[in-house]
Amino acid sequence: MGFVGRFLFLLLLVVTTPALGQLPSQDILALLAFKKGITHDPAGFVTDSWNDESIDFNGCPASWNGVVCNGASVAGVVLDGHRISGVADLSVFANLTMLVKLSMANNNLSGSLPSNVASLKSLKFLDISNNRFSGPIPDDIGSLRSLQNMSLAGNNFSGPLPDSIDGLASLQSLDVSGNALSGPLPAALKGLRSMVALNLSYNAFTKGIPAGLGLLVNLQSVDLSWNQLDGGVDWKFLIESTVTHVDFSGNLLTSTTPKELKFLADISETVVYLNLSNNKLTGSLIDGVELSTFGRLKVLDLSSNELSGDLPGFNYVYDLEVLRLANNGFTGFVPSGLLKGDSLVLNQLDLSANNLTGHINMITSTTLQILNLSSNALFGDLPLLAGSCTVLDLSNNQFRGNLSVFTKWSNDLEYVDLSQNNLTGSMPDVSSQFLRLNYLNLSHNSLADTIPEAVVLYPKLTVLDLSSNQFSGPIPANLLSSSMLHELYIQDNMLTGGVSFPGSSSKNLSLEVLDISGNHFSGSLPDDVVSLSGLRVLDISSNNFSGALPATVTKLAALTALDISTNQFTGPLPDALPDTLQSLNASYNDLSGVVPVNLRKFPESSFHPGNSRLEYPASSSGSGNSHSGSAGGKSLSTGAKIGLVAASIVLLVILILIAIVCHYKRISRQFPSSEKVSDKNLHRATKDIESMKRKDNKGSSEVSADDLGAPRKGSTSEAPSQEEKLSGVGAFSPSKGSRFSWSPDSGEAYGQEGLARLDVRSPDRLAGELHFLDETITLTPEELSRAPAEVLGRSSHGTSYRATLENGVFLTVKWLREGVARPKKEFTKEAKKFANIRHPNVVGLRGYYWGPTPHEKLILSDYVSPGSLASFLYDRLGRRGPPLTWAQRLKIAVDVARGLNYLHFDRAMPHGNLKATNILLDGLDLNARVADYCLHRLMTQAGVVEQIVDLGVLGYRAPELAASKKPSPSFKSDVYAFGVALLELLTGRCAGDVITGSEGGVDLTDWVQLRVAEGQESECFDPAMASDSENPQGVKGMKEVLGIALRCIRPVSERPGIKSVYEDLSSI
Repeated sequence: MGFVGRFLFLLLLVVTTPALGQLPSQDILALLAFKKGITHDPAGFVTDSWNDESIDFNGCPASWNGVVCNGASVAGVVLDGHRISGVADLSVFANLTMLVKLSMANNNLSGSLPSNVASLKSLKFLDISNNRFSGPIPDDIGSLRSLQNMSLAGNNFSGPLPDSIDGLASLQSLDVSGNALSGPLPAALKGLRSMVALNLSYNAFTKGIPAGLGLLVNLQSVDLSWNQLDGGVDWKFLIESTVTHVDFSGNLLTSTTPKELKFLADISETVVYLNLSNNKLTGSLIDGVELSTFGRLKVLDLSSNELSGDLPGFNYVYDLEVLRLANNGFTGFVPSGLLKGDSLVLNQLDLSANNLTGHINMITSTTLQILNLSSNALFGDLPLLAGSCTVLDLSNNQFRGNLSVFTKWSNDLEYVDLSQNNLTGSMPDVSSQFLRLNYLNLSHNSLADTIPEAVVLYPKLTVLDLSSNQFSGPIPANLLSSSMLHELYIQDNMLTGGVSFPGSSSKNLSLEVLDISGNHFSGSLPDDVVSLSGLRVLDISSNNFSGALPATVTKLAALTALDISTNQFTGPLPDALPDTLQSLNASYNDLSGVVPVNLRKFPESSFHPGNSRLEYPASSSGSGNSHSGSAGGKSLSTGAKIGLVAASIVLLVILILIAIVCHYKRISRQFPSSEKVSDKNLHRATKDIESMKRKDNKGSSEVSADDLGAPRKGSTSEAPSQEEKLSGVGAFSPSKGSRFSWSPDSGEAYGQEGLARLDVRSPDRLAGELHFLDETITLTPEELSRAPAEVLGRSSHGTSYRATLENGVFLTVKWLREGVARPKKEFTKEAKKFANIRHPNVVGLRGYYWGPTPHEKLILSDYVSPGSLASFLYDRLGRRGPPLTWAQRLKIAVDVARGLNYLHFDRAMPHGNLKATNILLDGLDLNARVADYCLHRLMTQAGVVEQIVDLGVLGYRAPELAASKKPSPSFKSDVYAFGVALLELLTGRCAGDVITGSEGGVDLTDWVQLRVAEGQESECFDPAMASDSENPQGVKGMKEVLGIALRCIRPVSERPGIKSVYEDLSSI
């Protein structure tokens, strides 16, 4: 080749080489493949940065956000916390041969761990926590021998932890908390010799704690909390290891010997944090002498177990900073050493919900900041000094005397709860105290005199509760104009005078909740109520207000609940109340005119009884006004009178026929215990004549196939109409021989439409033992015998009644049918555990009655009105009020999830009987509260099986329970039932309904899954929510809840825990 030829060759080589170098590298192609799965990147962190124009042709795009380079190779991908959504195909990262760090925590990514994960040979740091990844953890995970830190927490991974995990020889930190992992913990864990921090909490691991954890010589922190681990505590591990942080709470761990806790004296001196709360440990604590060898323990939590006996002295424990022993059965006195200054460094002390007694003379500790002694049996005067406490809870005890000690209590206090005691006297008028106080609860005492003006001067007070006392006089001037106060509860006192609101010129008012009901306020409601512009809840019911309701109330734009009932208001209702209003009660006034159109979304019971001149137009065209020009309320025409008389005669004849048929069947046939309804005590007054004829034609109330599709009526807490209140009812004492059948169409055979008049028994009929779980009510069996009772419903356990005590208090009384309750000793032991179940979304149990005969077993609980979710949700005859809005349904879902989360994690108890009729809606806000929970703990195995079978008929039973020979309620079966309830909320359909279509007859869960599989998820949503469906945010929320519901009804190994479900719902 000549000179010219060689020159041209070299020139061509120089020109073409850079062009060849511009081809994307394998690393870049892998990153672009990952980018394709991203569907939403609000900040454009990836989508705006990872593009062809910004490619670095050295092989690693160093300018791309989140990409870390090592020479020409990608060494790290860090995408934490950018709210990125999409499907993450992690398998593409197998091509990044030099990848050391992969971190994309706190996003909204889904996907799974790929089967080729073993290709990431160089990976040392893997963090995909707090996303929506699912599926199993692959066996090949054990091939990542360079891996040092791995976090898969806060996802939906399921299945077991693979045995191959012992191949992670370099692993120092493993966090798989907050998933749905299950099965026994692998023995291979003891092979992780480099492990420093191990977190397996909030899963569904079973069996015992594996032996050999003590072999992990580098282990400092181990968290196995909130699983289903059983067996004993591995005390050898706690004594011999060098671990510092141990959390075994929220499991099913038991004590193997009564004196097992003596090992506390021998635990390793390296342990500074020990949490064994929410288990089933029994026995008593070690004595004070042994406690002197307690090592360097700083935090000890043994709350929510079954411990008993006296508390030790704790006199020589110098390092303990936090001690929690709440919700056990400890007796005796509060150790005085825990409340003294001396040499202790105790910062938090929680001894609540035990059986402690005695006086608390004074608190002199200079380190103690949080002290909770609530729900015990402490008595005497309040402590003279409160030490350095910032939180002081002495509620639900038996303290007496006055509040004069307030003048000596520290200014450090921020939270004070003295409610439910026996305090008397007046509230001190001292303004120099409580300069940091933001919460003060003195409710349910016997405090009297006026509310002092000094309370207005507490500069940081945000919540003040003085309800249910005997305060009199006016509301202190300027109390309602406080710029800090958010919630004020002064209901059920004897306050008088008018109510003055701050003027319209007032600014920065913070009041959101105002409840002044049940007092003696009079006069008109001032126009200046509009100054409380942030008000959400206003309850002025049961006073003596008069005059017209001011038009300015329509300007309270944030108002969600308004109760003006039982006053003397006149004139029309304002026609522009805010659209935010979700509950309204204007009954028992003297209002007139026509209910405004925008208020007709509320049921007629919101306006009547009372208000005889207020017209509530009928919704149907055929039943509108037909007064022929006459004013409403004039006498009926002659034809109408004749029609009413004729209808009354027909109704009377039908009732007589029903009584004859029932009487004949009672005396001529022996009723099978599980098939018939005894009519001995039951005389039904049904509003629907056609329904009455249909039942009469059947002859007896047997459960038939037709009943499976019948409307659900009733709940354990139905609010009666005024007419029903006035109707006579008998005393509370159902017939001994009654064996009420349980109707699978509803879980409760009769609703409020069928209130029963019970046989009147003599006052000494209930001659057994009546036990109360707290001090909020006191009555004798004889008083309970005399209490008028109305049938609320029937279930597999027995019959529920609403009992009206002599003081006007309502209770729900569940009469357990014969053979359901466990033997007395076991029943009593389990019943006592209900004493400390207290949560706004859980119905409180108040006591139980144990009678001398097998059929006399009662459970007393709070009465909740206006009714159950079933009575509000299903589009059937007798539904209460208008259809629930999407906002109401979502709130109910969150409320129920919160209540279940409390039962599961704070009380370690599965509900066991969750269904729409056991979700009660409370008050104007329709706050959801779960009822009939944990009753399986009081029942025989046969009763438990029957309850679960009944749940199967209704459509709430988890598949794994159906396959078990000895089914028992579990946390995961609760999640399944909750998922079904979510589907009911979304569809408006009953879980027990058989839905017919092209697929034939299917149940609700199958129908929804079929619709979703066909891409027709919008057909699942209740047509009654059509207006909400026009709102994109509403539709988005419905779809998110649908996804949560479908996860809840997955197979048990894939089903999430209630905590993650609650968190997901709360974030919508």
